[in-house]
Amino acid sequence: MFKKTTLLLFVPILPVIFCCSLLQENQNGDIGSSKNIHANLPYLWYTINKILQKKKEGDPTKRNTLIFVFSMGCVLALSGCGHKNYVKIDLSSTHTTAAQESMPAATESTEPVKIQVSEDQDKQDRTGADTAASGVTAAIHTYQEGNVSIQYPAISNLGDQALEEKINNLLKSNALEIQKAYLGNAQKGSLTIESKVISADRKRTTVVYTGLFSADGAAYPTNIFVTNTVDMSQAKDIRLTDYVDPSALAGYILSEDCKLYDASPELTEAFMAMRSDTGPEAYAKMFQQADFPVRTKSKNGTSVFPESFSYEDGGTIIVSIPVPHALGDFVLVKYTPETK
Repeated sequence: MFKKTTLLLFVPILPVIFCCSLLQENQNGDIGSSKNIHANLPYLWYTINKILQKKKEGDPTKRNTLIFVFSMGCVLALSGCGHKNYVKIDLSSTHTTAAQESMPAATESTEPVKIQVSEDQDKQDRTGADTAASGVTAAIHTYQEGNVSIQYPAISNLGDQALEEKINNLLKSNALEIQKAYLGNAQKGSLTIESKVISADRKRTTVVYTGLFSADGAAYPTNIFVTNTVDMSQAKDIRLTDYVDPSALAGYILSEDCKLYDASPELTEAFMAMRSDTGPEAYAKMFQQADFPVRTKSKNGTSVFPESFSYEDGGTIIVSIPVPHALGDFVLVKYTPETK
């Protein structure tokens, strides 16, 4: 026979069961609302865990307080309060053409992407020492096939048509590696990726890809974070190891100096508590293999997609680290090495 306490605790769980049913129903439709529901469960768990911890330490928290917090947490989850790592997809500003007979179709957005110009580049433009650089622009194209939609940039006005074509082929090829990583040849599920050009000049172009992957039968979608930095003079990928020592970065992750980028206090506390579950050697290996190109091969010859991606913005290096889905699938760490 259930005790009265057990019954009281079970009643607030009913909204959670309802949330799960919504997730299943929405995975092939508008997944935004269902993702908002799921994204708030980590905060609910965090709050309850704090209360339980206080009870163990002798804090006179009453049972009714726990029940009230649990119930209110379910209501907040249903209201769709956002998680810091929640990826919102909005493709309304980009014109795409549906694929015909399962063939991919790519179209260009009507307006070029606004490029962030570095201070050094701005000085060059103002002094007239390198006027060609100010003409570099980027436009967003979209690869679309079935349930797959992937945005990727195309650079123009570089001044070297052959080099420009080589760079654009590299950017597109890397973007489509995301599809291979999450869907392979099975095509079972949906994938939506947006791209944002962080910066582009004659030295390098940096792109950030964010999106959602919903596998068939999965209860919730997976947040995706991928970056790509290209050396414009060589049409070559720039990797994390080109400007950071993996072992030094691993030490920073495990140190008291570690800082997260664009993360809530709750997410920060949760990550800081779990980061030591991974040792410095494992972190260093992950950073050694971070970023494009996809070159690590498993024993059967299949490409292994990087677990971590990075980019540099204003002297600060942003690095992604995979975490459990309850925490958003990834966190971003900001790192400023003494020398680059």
